[in-house]
Amino acid sequence: MPEDPMTTDNQSDDQTDRQTDQQDQPDGPRATRQRLGRREVLGLSGVVAGAAALGAAGLVGYRIGRSDGTATSRVSASASPDGSSGTANPGTASTATSFRTRPDLSPPEVIMTRAGAGPKIGSQKYIFLAPKQYTATGTTSSQSGPMIIDHAGRLVWFSPTDSAEGQSDVVMDFRPQTYRGRPVLTWWEGTSANGYGTGTGVIADSSYTKIATVNAVGNLQADLHEFLITARNTAYLTAYRRTTTDLTAAGGLSKGNVLSGVVQEIDIATGKLLFSWDSLDHVDPTASYVKPTTNPGDTLDYFHINSIFELDNDTLLISSRNTWAVYAVAKSSGRVLWRLGGQHSDFHHATGTRFEWQHHATQLRPGRLMIFDNASAPAQERQSRALLLDVDTKSMTVALVRALTHPAGLLADSQGSFQHLSTGEWFVGWGAEPYFSQFSTDGTLVLDGKLPDNVQSYRTLSGTWTGQPGGKPVITAGTNAARGSTVYASWNGATEVAQWTVLAGSKQSALRQLAKVPRAGFETGVAVDSTGPYFQVIGVDVHGAELGRSDVLKASF
Repeated sequence: MPEDPMTTDNQSDDQTDRQTDQQDQPDGPRATRQRLGRREVLGLSGVVAGAAALGAAGLVGYRIGRSDGTATSRVSASASPDGSSGTANPGTASTATSFRTRPDLSPPEVIMTRAGAGPKIGSQKYIFLAPKQYTATGTTSSQSGPMIIDHAGRLVWFSPTDSAEGQSDVVMDFRPQTYRGRPVLTWWEGTSANGYGTGTGVIADSSYTKIATVNAVGNLQADLHEFLITARNTAYLTAYRRTTTDLTAAGGLSKGNVLSGVVQEIDIATGKLLFSWDSLDHVDPTASYVKPTTNPGDTLDYFHINSIFELDNDTLLISSRNTWAVYAVAKSSGRVLWRLGGQHSDFHHATGTRFEWQHHATQLRPGRLMIFDNASAPAQERQSRALLLDVDTKSMTVALVRALTHPAGLLADSQGSFQHLSTGEWFVGWGAEPYFSQFSTDGTLVLDGKLPDNVQSYRTLSGTWTGQPGGKPVITAGTNAARGSTVYASWNGATEVAQWTVLAGSKQSALRQLAKVPRAGFETGVAVDSTGPYFQVIGVDVHGAELGRSDVLKASF
């Protein structure tokens, strides 16, 4: 276990294995040991029908993450440092929090650990994740759905996807973006199995109201891996296409079943297809580290597209998990301009710059790429890394600038994200492992968050958001030991509430102000010297302006 979460190629012994990059040995020992057994390339017969069928087509399962974390302090998703309400349900597979005002919400508990001076927050003061369970044990497990928390782990907004019947859509790739010049929340929702999705891109405004949905075009379904809005008010989606091709060069059938990775750019307002790219037209299946079988019922997921990023107006960066490579693609022609990583990389790789089964390839600035290196499923290294690479397309060389690892040696079999913050710090979501971390500019771990062991988030990102929910604040009340009452107030998603004003009285028409207290987490409890029975709360901002008031509650105690 490393002592420093930041490792470079001369600081981490396990990365010396990457020194044998084999760019000159595409068919060498490393390629050979990646051939997957029959168990890992599952058969698929008939026509693909939704995510379950796609899930049967290839590798990528969501394995249970390890729980060898380092968290030392516990802050529930609802609790504030001064102990405001919101309690965890102990003894379950997925520890949930509960609220007096919102018994319908049971988000997973978040355990936060701060180190040193703690993280720099800046304007990116919220954390965006979409927790989902992948095992179901116990009767009070947490709900899944898009969730916003602050850097103390306190809940800000949560929208459970679980239905009363136990069925639900899955939400992935939840984050803040900009659409038509205004901040929005976006996510993918649909059905998912074994790393594939069948669904829709969703856009919601500051009131958390859905204002647009985006679908794939041409008998394809939007996949879960990417929903990226551009400044042109278009959206990039990933999709998978099932077809047949000659796989004999890769060791398969002359007419073998294959899944190709598809990029589509859609005009959000009209749904019109503006651009489409199919991996099978430009990347040969022999580049894959997943090998075909000779069983006619099997389907090869040779590419497994999992991220899209615009390098410039005419160039996309596309990540292919199963070829261990990222591709620069010219939109004007669809041509691959260069390949970074994999069996046939166009670059000379310095020590520590090779990656395997990667996710979330983005550009920090021209010549600097960020990649979450899973290095797992099956495992290639001892731990996953968040990589910052210096990519020189003139000399065709790539050098390691920074590699961030978790002190627990996390090895994420799937998913993951890597983000550079406006403060200069770094934010990493560990995908299949139930962790997210913030690192200082020098690579020191300053904040570590942990979800319950059987909960994971595809990506976890830090960002800016102002939420002004529709509806009203919610109130409930109970007696307290001082022979008065305790009033509880919450307003799901309201980011601008700074204080709660509590009103009470013996008549609904004659309420008077009893207290004004600072907001203390998602739900704030206020002890008042009154038995009401009528109570009301008002949320006010930092300037004292009223934002919203609850209905008047007639308490029955």
